[in-house]
Amino acid sequence: MGFASMLGLKRTKPLVLHVDDSPLIIETTKAMLFQLGCDSLTALSGEECVKLAEEQKPDLILVDAMMPQMDGFATTLALRQRENTRTIPVIMLTGTDRVKDVDKARESGANGYLVKPLHMDRLESKLREFIALPPRG
Repeated sequence: MGFASMLGLKRTKPLVLHVDDSPLIIETTKAMLFQLGCDSLTALSGEECVKLAEEQKPDLILVDAMMPQMDGFATTLALRQRENTRTIPVIMLTGTDRVKDVDKARESGANGYLVKPLHMDRLESKLREFIALPPRG
């Protein structure tokens, strides 16, 4: 159960969970999500991402493809195998757009794919495919 729902509150902004093993990328993406009108949760590992996703039920998850221990592909597969998280949209983030990586992301259950470094307009466009964002002025 998410924090807002525990208090009996309804979310007023989309909640995006971002998992990446780089604190710098986490902070940069967190700032972009804030500018796009989203609340965000962050995780530094695949294991932490799966746990937070089950507890908080985010509206969307951004998953880094390359992480130690549990990479983004394994994380996405784990999310798809759980009843509480299997329908949450997942966007895979990676430093390459090679066809085999895009295919692997889709095979693991990712709904979309973005190449790093992230650009605000691309992130916004991809998020709008899956969640309602407030208009940006």
